[in-house]
Amino acid sequence: MPVLTFRLLVAWTVLCLCAAADPAEAAKSGPNSCRWAFDDRCDEPGIGTGDCASGTDTADCRPVRAGGNDSCRWAEDHSCDEPDIGTGVCADGTDVSDCRPLYARRNRDNSCASAFDDICDEPGAGTGRCAVRSDTADCLGRDTPAGIRDHFFGRDQRRLARVDRMPWSAIGELTFDHGACSGTLVGRRVVLTAAHCFMRDDDSLDKPRRFRAGRNGASQVAEAGVAGFFLPPGFRQGRSHGGESWYRLDWALVELDADIGDVTGVMAVHRLKPEDKAEIEAGRWVRVMQGGYAWDAPDRMTEHVGCRVVSLRDDGTLLHDCDMTKGDSGSPIFIKRSGGYAVVAVVSRFYGGDDGSRSAYLAVDSRAFEKAVAKYVAAHGG
Repeated sequence: MPVLTFRLLVAWTVLCLCAAADPAEAAKSGPNSCRWAFDDRCDEPGIGTGDCASGTDTADCRPVRAGGNDSCRWAEDHSCDEPDIGTGVCADGTDVSDCRPLYARRNRDNSCASAFDDICDEPGAGTGRCAVRSDTADCLGRDTPAGIRDHFFGRDQRRLARVDRMPWSAIGELTFDHGACSGTLVGRRVVLTAAHCFMRDDDSLDKPRRFRAGRNGASQVAEAGVAGFFLPPGFRQGRSHGGESWYRLDWALVELDADIGDVTGVMAVHRLKPEDKAEIEAGRWVRVMQGGYAWDAPDRMTEHVGCRVVSLRDDGTLLHDCDMTKGDSGSPIFIKRSGGYAVVAVVSRFYGGDDGSRSAYLAVDSRAFEKAVAKYVAAHGG
């Protein structure tokens, strides 16, 4: 038998024996064997999040490993669309022209317990009290790179919220089968959030499972399971048709299985009136607040106090300039008033017109849901 043929036979025999000995182990080391493969996000160490082993998220990491390209349909529109650092509608490494100024922030977060205090606590550049890449806002700065339409309007002004007291204790994380959003207690067992949180990428329904009010890492002020929910009629159909006509329907109500509002406190709903619109247009309306669970501050609430409602639109939505990012969907835009706090709007989406106008965040305002909230709370436990 020729030497080469013999070597191939031996190699094939060894390979077959290994596979026969532990086929599951062989599958674990395949090029796309990571549980997060094919999610458009590179998860290998060094070039990605590190959630996968090297060589197990090949498809997602290929563009990044090759240096990036502009193959995304939204490339070169002056808005970064890659995961986490942008809108997320493009895969990692496929919107390089728009996202390059933000690449220094890729695969970083603010999981450090002292994040958002304007002191860098990472090793080397800072005090070393936090892990590497866990104090991004303080170590890389809060200014948005020039030319990038990002989720922060010039400068990130978020802080960590004190979740053990109102109004922050009434805000919580609502978890679904396949994700999470923010929400607000507007009744003893009723949560107000965004309707688009209930939809998966394939437009199937994602069911809510649990609400953790005032979550702070492994603890929370109170928590409860989900007993039911309500989506506005026409929301799913309108969303599938596209356009902006469904934006006013991007709100939802969740019934919990316990009256945790007795512990956390509850926010009212402030119905916007014509005189409010006049004050907003004149720039004289009261400053607002926002709090939610952004992706870059895992398990903890960030807040922005003192932001503004920029304009009140005729379709039941408003534009505001509160600093936030993904995960804040469903969170409240609210005000302090006599007797407590009141929700003005529910955060929906980052919004920037195709005409290049100044970017803002769009939220569904109380004109769209105030009556429905009152009716739902009365029926399901106020």
